[in-house]
Amino acid sequence: MMENLITDWKWPGERPTSFGWYHLMWLAIMIVVTIVLCMTLAKKHNKKKDDIVIFSFGFMLVALEIYKQIFYTLDAGYYQWHAFPFQFCSVPMFVAFIAPLLKDGKVKDAMYKFLAYFGLLAGLAVMTYPGNCFATSYVTILIHTMIWHSSMVIMGIYLHVSKQYGKNILKEVIPGFIVFSVILLIAFSANMIGYHAWFKNPDLNVFGQQLNLFYISPYYSCSLPILSNIKEHVPYVVFLGSYLLAFFLGVTIIFGIFKGIRMIKLASLNMKRKSIKTAA
Repeated sequence: MMENLITDWKWPGERPTSFGWYHLMWLAIMIVVTIVLCMTLAKKHNKKKDDIVIFSFGFMLVALEIYKQIFYTLDAGYYQWHAFPFQFCSVPMFVAFIAPLLKDGKVKDAMYKFLAYFGLLAGLAVMTYPGNCFATSYVTILIHTMIWHSSMVIMGIYLHVSKQYGKNILKEVIPGFIVFSVILLIAFSANMIGYHAWFKNPDLNVFGQQLNLFYISPYYSCSLPILSNIKEHVPYVVFLGSYLLAFFLGVTIIFGIFKGIRMIKLASLNMKRKSIKTAA
């Protein structure tokens, strides 16, 4: 009975599509929530309020992920390792839940910059073009993925506004990139250990599952756009370098956008000051 309550919620009719009404509705919700938070709490630049906001999102994501893990396990009748919560879009859950609990310092600062740049990048990528996220017919999972990725965008923009990022690329992007690199190393190590200790052994891996965290396992294909094609035609080391470069370029573009916004604001303020002095 409990299993049916969790897994039997199917989407009526055709599944949602990219830029269909369901996708556009969630984009609108994401934009409204982002504006409200940025115009109220983020503008106060209060560290305690920032911690509360980010922790609230982290707590919500943890609750959603617990449901997702239960759902996939009940749906298949066994644990599904492809859903193990350590993909790139899963990591913001841990960061948002842990970072607010840390004392102010370089580690906490770097984790927030990871959310502001790398989390925002991944969230924007999915919310702009959900693609395979709409492949499922289960209502709760469709809701889960939209809440999840829109939360990544909201947190990222909120932190940019509150922390006033967009000033110094070395001091902002590099700390976040260090966090990203550490997490990537953990994923790479888990892929290697998991494959050799478990997944390549058919006697142990009776359901023929795969563990491909961050989609960087050398033993399985990569499903990420563009990078999947690169992996098929170049040595693994080149693919991994391309993977890192792609993310670094993406967050650099995000920095450039917020830097541009800051410059426009400063130029506008200077013009207002000059006009006031001229009028005086």
